[in-house]
This record gives sequence, structure tokens and C-alpha cells, in this order.
Amino acid sequence: MPLFTHQKTAVVLLSGFAFLGMTDVGSAPEQLTRVTPEQFVRAVTLRQSHSIDLFLKQHRDLNARTGQDRPILVSTILQKDGQTARRLLDAGACVDLADETGFSPLMAAALIGDVDLVQRIAPLATNPAAADRTGRTALHYAMAAGQLDVVQILLPSVPDLSRPTKDGRTIMTMALEQENPSFANLVLDHVPAAESWRPETLRMLDAALAAGRDDQVEILLSKHSTPPVPEGKKVPLLAYAIAAGNFGTCRALLDGGADPDTVLPDKCDSDFLALLSPRLRSYIDGDKGVTVITLAAGVGGCDILKALLDAGADRNRATARFKMLPLYIAAETGKWQCAQVLLGGGPSPDQLRIEISLASQHASVIKDGISVFDTVCSTGREGFSTRIGDFVITDKDRNHRSTIYKVDMPYFMRLSCLDFGMHEGVVPNYPASHGCIRLPGEAARKLFAEIPVGTLVTVK
Repeated sequence: MPLFTHQKTAVVLLSGFAFLGMTDVGSAPEQLTRVTPEQFVRAVTLRQSHSIDLFLKQHRDLNARTGQDRPILVSTILQKDGQTARRLLDAGACVDLADETGFSPLMAAALIGDVDLVQRIAPLATNPAAADRTGRTALHYAMAAGQLDVVQILLPSVPDLSRPTKDGRTIMTMALEQENPSFANLVLDHVPAAESWRPETLRMLDAALAAGRDDQVEILLSKHSTPPVPEGKKVPLLAYAIAAGNFGTCRALLDGGADPDTVLPDKCDSDFLALLSPRLRSYIDGDKGVTVITLAAGVGGCDILKALLDAGADRNRATARFKMLPLYIAAETGKWQCAQVLLGGGPSPDQLRIEISLASQHASVIKDGISVFDTVCSTGREGFSTRIGDFVITDKDRNHRSTIYKVDMPYFMRLSCLDFGMHEGVVPNYPASHGCIRLPGEAARKLFAEIPVGTLVTVK
């Protein structure tokens, strides 16, 4: 074989030995070949265990930085080489060193979801809640990556869950973005108790209501001592839902622990008042101490009214200024169905009702769609006309005496808490009263005995 061929082979062999860190049998590899931080990072990427071992044996700079001023510990974690990352930590690598953007080893471990590394690094970190230049913490990275186990570990280390990143996202909003409700539940468990609602907790409540997550609604309500009020408003969210007739939201709030006796502010928001009828608006806007059950009585939502009563609302609580009970508001606004609910019941009009005809001066009892009793009556004369509309019998008084006209009105049956009703009186077969509906004695006694409170009376 030609000599140059051997020489070439020798050169190749020597080059190979040099890569392995030795040029002769007796040489120490770590003394002759040095693995640079860049070579170490490449070896981690390619999973070249020999070079990794050699770098660690040489005790080179464990906190060295490579591209993007990134510590080799961060690069190793991002390559998902947990074993090598732990070896770096064991050798003394610093967990607080971040790259030029502030991205730290803890953030890297949180991003890839390495629970073991997170548990190891977090206690060693000077500030586990430190943020990078975008405002993201390790918890933000774990939340964005959907790493539920890591989120659970890091949550206690972050004192302010409403702190936004530069793009305006917070831990709370990111939790709501996850399809898995467990993220939101975890975050909610760590929301601190407070008197007032913050924008972030209000958004979480809105999202929980929209998604039908009653458990989250309950947690949020339990953490606040005041009722939730929409951002920039004065009127509580429960009142807005009642005014809009949103039974689902009302039920969710009440089931979650909202106060069924929530009070409206003395001065209500204009957009809230715009949801009300003019008559109801005049009562709400001019009064004080109006509770949501009074509001519901005037709005006419019987389902909502029943839900409030089931939740413990006080039907006998009067307003502060005009001393109006919910029943009075229902009567004044013509919501006879709500009046029946507040009275505790009343027959369905299909089963039983009374009809008063001003034209014929007759009263009829209609049962199951059939007239079963008919009598003459006398209604209001000129200047004292009898009101028309739908009313309910709200109370009875066997020996009633008018406080206005100072006359006896036996067998009095008041209509919708107003200043008129049906009673025994003179019936001359034409309108002769001051607005009440006079009945012959026998008819008055019969209706008083047989017609229950809550019965619908239609005057037309």
C-alpha cells in the first residue's frame, strides 16, 4: 500500500480521536477537547449524549448563554430534555437567569408542561411570578399551553390574577378561553374575597352565566359581599335581568346566592329605566329603597317573581319613600297575575272570574267558561267613573267603613289594593256610586262567601 495512503488514514483516525477528545491511549479526553456552550446546545438538540456528558464533566459555565442571550438551561428545557435539565440544576445552574426577552427556565418548563421540572424550579426561583417583556408569567405560559397540572402548581405563587399582559389578557380571561372548565374552576378557587367587583371578575361572571356554569357563578358570588353591577353602571345585574325579562340569568344568579332582596340605587341608570313601562318607571325613579321583588312585580314576570319568593325575598318589604309593597306595584301597574302570586294564589280565569259590565250594569260569575251567577249592580256615576281593566280581589272586610265618604260598605271586596271595590249598597239600576261596584245585599253576601281572594275581576 502506498505510504501516503497510510498517512491519510492516520490523519483521518487522528481527527476522529480528536473529536472524541483523545489523540493517544494515555490522554485524558476532558483535558484535550472542550465542548462549548453552543456545541452543548446542539448536542442537546441532536440528543448526543457523549458531548452532553463531556460538557457536564468539564464543569464548564453552567449559566452560559447562546443565541438570543438564552441560558443553556432554558434551551435544554425547551428541547424537552428533562433529564439533562435536571443534571444542569444538580450541577448548580441558576434558575433565575432569563433570555433577552425575560423568558426564564420556569416559563420554559411551564410552557412544555414538565410538572417535575416546574415543581423543582418554582421553589428555587426568587420570584415565581416574574413576568417577561410581554407581561407573561410562567402561569400565563402554562395557561396558554393548556397545561392544567402546571397551572394548579403555579396558581398559589401569583398574587394578582387580574394583572394583564401587554395584549390585555389576564389569567382570568385565559382561563375562560379554555374549553375545559377545570381551568376556570381552578382560577376561581384562588380569586381572593373582596367587597367590590372588579372588571375581570365581572367578565368571568358574564362568561359563566353565558356558558351555564352554575358552579362558577356560585363561587364568584360567594367571594363578593356586594351584588354584581355591570361596568360603568349603578343598577345591579340582577335588576337588569329582571327588567329585561331574562329568567335564565335571574335563576342562575339566585341559585348562585344572589340576594333576593337586592336594593336598587336611589338614582338608576337611564338605560335601565328605558327598559320599564312609563308607569312603573315613575314609581321606580321617584322612590327609594326599591327591592328587586318590587321591580319584578311591576315588570310582570311571574316566573321571576316566583323564583325570588322561592329564594326568600320579602314580599312585605315596603319602599322607603312611598311605602309601596310589591303587591301595590303589581296592582298599580295592572299586573294582576303577579298580584295573584304575591297573594299566595288565586283561581285561573278559565276556572273562575267575575265580569262587570258598565253598559248593562250587571255582574256575572263565570265558572269553567259558563255564567253561573248574574246580578244587577250599580257602578260610578258621572264625575266618579268606575275604573275599567283587569283587577284581582286583594282583601275582604265584612264590616268595612269608607274612610273617604264615612259610610258603611258591608261585604267589601277590594280590587287590586286600590280605593274601590265591590260591596253591598243601594242599586237603583243605573250608575250611582262614587266609583265602587254596588251589589244587592244577597248577591254581595254570596260573592263575599264564595269568591276567594285572588279572583280576577274584569270591568269593561
